[in-house]
Amino acid sequence: MRRLFLTHRSPYARKVWLVLLRKSLPVDLVVVDLANRSPEFVAISPIGKVPVLVDDDGTVVCDSTVICEYLEDRYTHVPTRPEGWEGRLAVRELEELGDSLADQAIAIFFGGQNGQPTEKARGVAQRILASLETAAPGDGGPFCGAWSYADAAVLSALGYWTFRLGDDWRATFPNLAAWNDVQDAHPDAVATRPRV
Repeated sequence: MRRLFLTHRSPYARKVWLVLLRKSLPVDLVVVDLANRSPEFVAISPIGKVPVLVDDDGTVVCDSTVICEYLEDRYTHVPTRPEGWEGRLAVRELEELGDSLADQAIAIFFGGQNGQPTEKARGVAQRILASLETAAPGDGGPFCGAWSYADAAVLSALGYWTFRLGDDWRATFPNLAAWNDVQDAHPDAVATRPRV
């Protein structure tokens, strides 16, 4: 059986989980205690990060972006990226914005916990949020015309931000907030929301 090693707080793991659900690929979730990584987990993830996918045939794939590309290449029945270089470029750029927003939210949260300055991360996050605000479809639909793993990345980053840092970003970025409300109401999104 396919397994996804994750924590329920990781925006990167949520991105992969959303893609698996959209593709209707059954998966067993293996929750990892990152403070006490098991020997099994360290054996398949030498850098000790989630997510890690172990496919039905034993193929091991690490890193959320690599996993999403792998799933798209191997399981083509439900596309999560468009055909053609222009569409693929748009998805890759948007996914990078989503992942980078998640990076900044993590830096702000843990920096605040450890008493470290967070101004730089907040500045980068504000620029990313402003870019997403401009690009978000007004009807709440997918960013690139059809749902892609880039939508999963942005939704996961916003979900993590709200979970860890609150939702005051919504007042400054109302178009993005409206997009988030539509996307976050999907049953797959509800099932994968971050939690302790």
